[in-house]
Amino acid sequence: MSTFSDAPSSRPVVWSIASSDCSGHAGLQADLATIAGLACHGCSVISGVTAQNSQGLISIEATSNEAFENQISALEHDIPAQAIKLGLIADQTHLQTLLSFLNRRSIELPAVIFDPVIGATTGAQLSPVEPAQLLALLPVTDLFTPNLDEAEALLETTVRSAAEIKAAAQAFHKLGAKGVLIKGGHGDEASCMDYLSIAEPDGSWTRSWLVQPRLRASNLRGTGCTLASAIASFVALGERLRDAVTLASAYVHQGILSGYQVGQSAGPIHRGAYPSDYQLFPKVVDDLEYLDRSAFPDCSNHPLGLYPVVDSVEWLEKLLPLGIDTAQIRIKDLPTSQLEPILVKAIQLGKQYDCRLFINDYWELAIKHGAYGVHLGQEDIETADLEAIKAANIRLGISTHGDYEWARAASLQPSYLAIGAIFPTDTKDVHVVGLPRLTRWVNLLKPAFPLTAIGGINLERLSGVLGTGVDSVAVVSAITKANDYKNAVAQFQKALKSKL
Repeated sequence: MSTFSDAPSSRPVVWSIASSDCSGHAGLQADLATIAGLACHGCSVISGVTAQNSQGLISIEATSNEAFENQISALEHDIPAQAIKLGLIADQTHLQTLLSFLNRRSIELPAVIFDPVIGATTGAQLSPVEPAQLLALLPVTDLFTPNLDEAEALLETTVRSAAEIKAAAQAFHKLGAKGVLIKGGHGDEASCMDYLSIAEPDGSWTRSWLVQPRLRASNLRGTGCTLASAIASFVALGERLRDAVTLASAYVHQGILSGYQVGQSAGPIHRGAYPSDYQLFPKVVDDLEYLDRSAFPDCSNHPLGLYPVVDSVEWLEKLLPLGIDTAQIRIKDLPTSQLEPILVKAIQLGKQYDCRLFINDYWELAIKHGAYGVHLGQEDIETADLEAIKAANIRLGISTHGDYEWARAASLQPSYLAIGAIFPTDTKDVHVVGLPRLTRWVNLLKPAFPLTAIGGINLERLSGVLGTGVDSVAVVSAITKANDYKNAVAQFQKALKSKL
């Protein structure tokens, strides 16, 4: 699947402001191939013309500032972008033109992904602009994507160790970048470790390592250009920035595996469609020490099926005798003295009815009283003692709402993944992912993890949800607010059983 657009006759617009590479290996040509491969429409603002091939750079010539400015003006007034990728800036005067344009954009106008091209994969020095001068673009940049060598040139310091990489990201933030992705492709480790740091709109931070196996491939031209233009394309398609970065990491990994030779030396990576294999995606970890963690216990061989999420023991007493074999008790804002006896009773009921009962959030009490499983949200996996949960032989389920979050959760090797919200829900404010994304994630993840879909699912919507291939649905209101909860359970169970 290549796009989430409801109107196939229209495509999101992505601009590439970069320099031409006559070989087609990198630069503007790589950007446009990537943008087209991801079913977006690519527009170009040519900063310079390079004469280069697979063996090296011959020359670079900047376009006139008048031509550069006219290209921006022509597009701005007719074909506005959903995202802009900045690449090689071939003339110092272009910086002021870019700053003037980007500073007058409104908050709703395009995200800017800035790949600070200084040198080529062949080793040639490309940018005629002093590295320090490029930093003026950071305050108008949503994501800055230097590799290790570029980060060192820009900051005039060593950027190799994990601590140095994190410090470099903070330095770029202080210079104005809202998001930073420091790429580890030029490192020496067995794995390629990219570091992502984003100041989110709600005041929180996304800080993670994206780790891929280092591929010893020959045809690697244009990886940086492709990554940045892929991120811009995914943002234009409606993905949140951290999800776009995760998808682009898989996209480039896929491209490296399918690289091909054009010319007498190294050729380009392939630029195709959405990554469609789970193995292409990075491990997303908060700390590099998490890479070696073992898997949590599984949930047995049969699907999770109908998965009610309830807020009381009374509901468990009503539902478990109906043959419910997976359930979750989710109670918020009760002091431990009141909550503990409730959870003790719930765990006993789960064992009595042979139900895979998950405790939401309260992992300490789950360990203390021998619960079957624990369910955690993304924010909870930062603070919970995951090794203690695993040591107690307790299963772990994790909520996910996007490609970044499922990749982060999958790196912990949980017992199952919950995907949502599929539809708007009246239980809480949610990020709605919809059926197209659910379909894509089921195709990616079902071979690796049990999955359950959650969020706004009712009997009217059930057929569409099951049509994605998922074989478990977590429901709240569709049962607890039903006129006849027993009949609702029976209809859900019938639909899920007919799918098996």
